[in-house]
Amino acid sequence: MATILKNHLGCDFVLQLGEERKNTKIKLLQLTDMQFIDSSQCRTDDRISEREKIAWVPESFDLFCGDHIRSVISQTHPDLIFLTGDLIYGEFDDNGSMLDRFCTFMDSFEIPWAPVFGNHDNESAMGIDWQCARLEASEYCVFARGSVSGNGNYTVGIATGGELVRVMYMLDSNGCRRSDDPKVMKEKRLYRDQLEWLAERAEVISAPGFCCFHVPTADFQNAVVSKGYAPTPQDLFTIGVTVPQKDDDFGCQGQPLRTMAVADLPLVPLFHAAGIDGVFIGHYHSVNTCIRYEGIRWTFGLKTGQYDHHEPGQIGGTLITLENGGFDVQHVTALVPSAPVPYH
Repeated sequence: MATILKNHLGCDFVLQLGEERKNTKIKLLQLTDMQFIDSSQCRTDDRISEREKIAWVPESFDLFCGDHIRSVISQTHPDLIFLTGDLIYGEFDDNGSMLDRFCTFMDSFEIPWAPVFGNHDNESAMGIDWQCARLEASEYCVFARGSVSGNGNYTVGIATGGELVRVMYMLDSNGCRRSDDPKVMKEKRLYRDQLEWLAERAEVISAPGFCCFHVPTADFQNAVVSKGYAPTPQDLFTIGVTVPQKDDDFGCQGQPLRTMAVADLPLVPLFHAAGIDGVFIGHYHSVNTCIRYEGIRWTFGLKTGQYDHHEPGQIGGTLITLENGGFDVQHVTALVPSAPVPYH
């Protein structure tokens, strides 16, 4: 039976799997960019269209997102779910009811889930203190605010029989410009103290790792260009369809790729030193590439749910399977009918 232990084996949290799980597959499910919207909480009457106001009422959550999540979970049966930002569209959650409902919904699966914030979550007038407290209060949520820049910098270890087999470094990539909360960083960025914290924790933990955050860094652009998939990061392509596949890469880039700033610590050597061989993010709803570059798999998770912009047929989650010291990545499409999209 799986249990969550706090401050164990050098990690903030550890998903402790039983001795019987040694040498078995361990499944992690990434969900990203759900962007739960409550149209009744529009701050201004002209923010969204009349059709969107009718469609995106709280009662429609299952239709536009909840059923998609149920489908992916039922297909994958994960040991742990991690969410790479924009759980809600905070601008439409000034009373906190959407985050509260989303937490209750995720807890209903009785599977540990670990979130980081995206650039839209913290727009809510409820403020970051309330949001962090609400996540921490959820029965199955694994979340810690951390003590470095941003809100939500923490580690989640995965152990079988008391032995740590993998660690996940969860980082806040910041950048919530519509928030007036002084505790919310306005610039999309990984700050130096965050990266120094990661390096220090890696020295203590000494296990292979993943890094999970929301907004892509320039390394994702470098991966695209270096593998020859596009002459510039702004070009569009589908691996294996419009461009030849290399290595075990897959996915499509359906919108131009731009990135956030990073402190003056190059990520690739830092990740190599920390034993990080996989990076998982979200943010771009029409990009879901997984590209091997510099010994690291750089993965955009498949967008989860139909709120805001999305690509029909490319909605669901991303399954990471740990086995024999390595891991495999695959997108899992939600097997539910698409709801009529109000802005198409």
